[in-house]
Amino acid sequence: MDAALTEAFGLDPDVTHLNHGAFGVAPAAVRDAAAAWRARAERNPHRFNRVELPGLVAAARERAAAFLGADPGRCGWVRNVSEGTSAVLGSLDLRAGDELLLGEHGYGAVRIALARHAARAGARVTEESFPAGAGDAEATAAYAAACTPRTRLAVVDRITSPTAAVLPVAAVAAAVRDRAPGAVVLVDAAHAPGQLDDDIAALGADHWVGNLHKWAYTPRGSAILWSRPGADVTPGVLSWQLEQGYAASFDYPGTWDYAGWLAVPDGLDYWAALGGWDAVARLGALAARGQAAVAAALGTDLSGLPPVPAPAMRLVPLPAGAVTSPGQASALYGALSARRVEAAPVLAGGRGYLRVAAAPYNTPGDYERLAAATLDALGSLGRG
Repeated sequence: MDAALTEAFGLDPDVTHLNHGAFGVAPAAVRDAAAAWRARAERNPHRFNRVELPGLVAAARERAAAFLGADPGRCGWVRNVSEGTSAVLGSLDLRAGDELLLGEHGYGAVRIALARHAARAGARVTEESFPAGAGDAEATAAYAAACTPRTRLAVVDRITSPTAAVLPVAAVAAAVRDRAPGAVVLVDAAHAPGQLDDDIAALGADHWVGNLHKWAYTPRGSAILWSRPGADVTPGVLSWQLEQGYAASFDYPGTWDYAGWLAVPDGLDYWAALGGWDAVARLGALAARGQAAVAAALGTDLSGLPPVPAPAMRLVPLPAGAVTSPGQASALYGALSARRVEAAPVLAGGRGYLRVAAAPYNTPGDYERLAAATLDALGSLGRG
């Protein structure tokens, strides 16, 4: 890895880190900024929390909204996409027979949340299905085909978590409403901020929730839930600012450590200092180069993959039969991690893949190490 940027991100230099998209990592300078806010709060906790904090949290939210190109009055702080999704689900008046639609490649924690809320109301979770390499038209048609007049909510991934595909959210939202008028459309944009320069309001969704701590380099636990005007939801935690306006109602979920939210502007500044969207394009080129190198080493081809991949994330097919179950994917992850390489084996459509990322600290040599470690790991597992 790039030694200077590995140090700047505070990462273990003896590990090859190729899965930035999983949890993100804030650069050391951004973590230092959060620590400074934490220290400031502890010097006079009463005044800081009672007098200073509300304005500081609101200002950080406004900065986050500006980065996203969104109205700060329609943006609420949440810790992650799962929390934002739960707020939307908690505001639905579900009834027996209602349906909640999720993508086949949707995030597992979101699926758990939908299933729990559906079970409470006697509703059910439905799922669209399309292959990893589906184009925009096929993906849109799959969502439309899965909708019925009973569909109350459709969750659409902007970037699918396991397969790193960019989905045509605007087209899907329109198709959902054609088949299920009145359905709420929620965009799971966990991987989008810092990777995609979207006009959020133009996507045509009711709600959008995205993590800043993955690709915008902010402290972990910083995310934004955007809702279109007239589509208010209730925060998951009801506290003092509940009646102070939509965005402010999310600003203060009670007493906790707000340092991460307050350091979000520092993370966004770091993203810009690295080169902003030009840097994202460079990461895209590195990801594509790394994808090709790993596939060549594994003897697999790149056909049947997402036609529009996430800028800094890619799928690499594993050899046929190498991973055919979730347990085998977990075993391969363990074998790679034991070899001090962090990447994400995934299973999609019965086929095994590696999901790899390109972060500022990665270099072409990292993908060569991944390929060698994968071949060695598969051999040790009897699947080489």
